[in-house]
Amino acid sequence: MDTKELLRSLPPPDPGGIDRVWTRYRRDRRGESQRMRWMMPLALVMAAAVALVTLIPENERSMVLDAPDDAANTLAWSEQVNLTFAGTGSVTGTSKDLVVNWQAGTLRAEVAPNTGTGLSVRTDEGSIDVVGTVFSVRRDALGVTTWVDKGRVAVSCEDGWQGEITPQMGSHTCLPVRPAMLLGRADALVEQAAPASDVLDALNRGMAAAQPGAPVVGELLALRMEVLSDAGRPDEALRDADAYLASEGPRSLEVRRFAAWLALAERGCASAMPYLERLGPSGMGADQVLLAECLITSEPSRARALLGTALALPDLDEEWTQRALQARRILDGVTP
Repeated sequence: MDTKELLRSLPPPDPGGIDRVWTRYRRDRRGESQRMRWMMPLALVMAAAVALVTLIPENERSMVLDAPDDAANTLAWSEQVNLTFAGTGSVTGTSKDLVVNWQAGTLRAEVAPNTGTGLSVRTDEGSIDVVGTVFSVRRDALGVTTWVDKGRVAVSCEDGWQGEITPQMGSHTCLPVRPAMLLGRADALVEQAAPASDVLDALNRGMAAAQPGAPVVGELLALRMEVLSDAGRPDEALRDADAYLASEGPRSLEVRRFAAWLALAERGCASAMPYLERLGPSGMGADQVLLAECLITSEPSRARALLGTALALPDLDEEWTQRALQARRILDGVTP
């Protein structure tokens, strides 16, 4: 079996995730470092290389690991260690004592037992330490998941979990600790139709870790609003909508429309009116129809004007056109 087939045969413990989150995740993690690497003048590169040779002992070496997700590579690091990888990272150390800094993708390590070899895999989410085993690590939008084929590994997660993993124990995932990564985890869980409690846990962790006023706070609020609404918790969803709108984030129009329709469905016109009024001319034809319906009794003249505006808008489909005409007939005193 070649290395690509070997890696594909591994049973990932958390299948799925979404392509757009993963693409954004990898771009954010790697984009800046790649730009700096290619922009560095050749003279500085040479100077850095000289410094590296000076600082690293003669029997120690470093290597970049970089292979597409669908094209696994195998590195025979030494007689004691083989690494099969599809993703990005780096490895530094000697033949029997090495550290893999893993950024993204799947890594499989085979360490010869009873040779005194030490290997540590490190990510932002935690570290995995081993002496003689076969194990795999995958870092994706959900976090860092470790599973063992032979032997055992010691795992220490930044989220507070510590313990050993054996083949009989299954896998364990160290959760992300950065707010943006927790947002990515929540997005991936939504795509997998995970329980709302799992998604909300990721979002709440992200909110707790984020600095007040950071852009990621608005994205966490907007997604939590939707999850709470789907979970039948409209009061909490509307509180998140209000918190987002108070910050005047770039998605205010979208959030205000969501809140207007949710408030109307759950509480009626009195609750929805503040959101509908603020949509104003930027609202869709459907928004104008909803506002007109709420104003039929209290402000019939304004309701009629709103219906006229809505019926002239190109985004009003057949269903909403009929609803607008129905509201106009009511205003005209015609029995439906």
